Amino acid sequence: MRFIHAADFHLGKPFGNYDEDTRAALKAARIEALRATGDLAVSRGADFVVIAGDTFDAEAPPSRLVKRALDAMAAYPALTWVWMPGNHDSLAAVDLWERLGRDKPDNVILATTAEVIDIGAHVAILPAPPAVRSPGYDLTAWMETAQTGDRIRIGLAHGGVTDFGSEDGGLATVPPDRAERSNLDYLALGDWHGQMRIGPRTWYAGTPEADGFKGHRPAGVLLVEIAQAGAVPQVDQVALGQYQWSRIDCAFFAGNDPRESFYAALPAQGRDKALVRFVGSGRLGLSEHALLKAACETVADDFHFFDADLSAIGIAQNEDDLDLIAQAGALRVAAESLLAQTSLEGRTQDDARIAQMALAHLFHLAQEVGS
Repeated sequence: MRFIHAADFHLGKPFGNYDEDTRAALKAARIEALRATGDLAVSRGADFVVIAGDTFDAEAPPSRLVKRALDAMAAYPALTWVWMPGNHDSLAAVDLWERLGRDKPDNVILATTAEVIDIGAHVAILPAPPAVRSPGYDLTAWMETAQTGDRIRIGLAHGGVTDFGSEDGGLATVPPDRAERSNLDYLALGDWHGQMRIGPRTWYAGTPEADGFKGHRPAGVLLVEIAQAGAVPQVDQVALGQYQWSRIDCAFFAGNDPRESFYAALPAQGRDKALVRFVGSGRLGLSEHALLKAACETVADDFHFFDADLSAIGIAQNEDDLDLIAQAGALRVAAESLLAQTSLEGRTQDDARIAQMALAHLFHLAQEVGS
């Protein structure tokens, strides 16, 4: 028996910190991830798909988005989808779940009650749907006494395990040994946005399309195969995400051209589908800092999204660099004053950093005027 374990599609996620084009592309990729999940299930011969919560990012998604999600599942009539609420789209969203119950296609089963769901003659799904965003107690406890005969038992839950934590800091907890306590062959978890093995029978599927710079494994779903009741599941981590999110940290040292390290740290392939947050640290001279800033500006348009944070790079004190700003006059006096304030002697680290940023900005302006 083979099935797909998915979770946390977060359809309609707003991505408010990004430009309009990036927001639109990332939102479109999430609905495409739903279709990609269906394609994978069909191509790999999966019997059904379980969604462990947070299909939608909010309790009141746009009507058109709800229709698109239902249409995406209906496009695979031979595939059964078992769809459970999460904390973002909990049962508190009464209007949403009433509409889903009314409009869903025949191949979609809504797991909205803590009752056994039979899939054919050999599989039992045991869901733990959240009635509210943060239930505050273990919703999976009922699985211990659930009667399923000799069928394969698959638990379905959304929240943080007690020794791991929740993606959204919710109070719902799932014992990490719930599968063993409740004689589950597999426990399909949602909420954490990275794929993670909690135990041989317990996994987080992660989000099928990445949504942040947290360093998770490549986003996707899990293909799970169980030979028979009691057998240890075989779990295949399948990457589906279109976009790759990378946080790149790079330390710099004065006296070296920073561009070599910078270019070497960047992804070489697939830049049009890459979102990069570059964070610099260490120390550079003003000229070196200017070279790095210019390099960041040069490559920015290569990527789908590129953000460079150079605020943690200290300015190495070098009187020769001040000559490139001004050799005399008020501008030279201002530069010397800022250079003195970059020292930590007698001032806080934040004050010194502000002075460093101001001095670097003054240098850049002087270079632009001079050119």
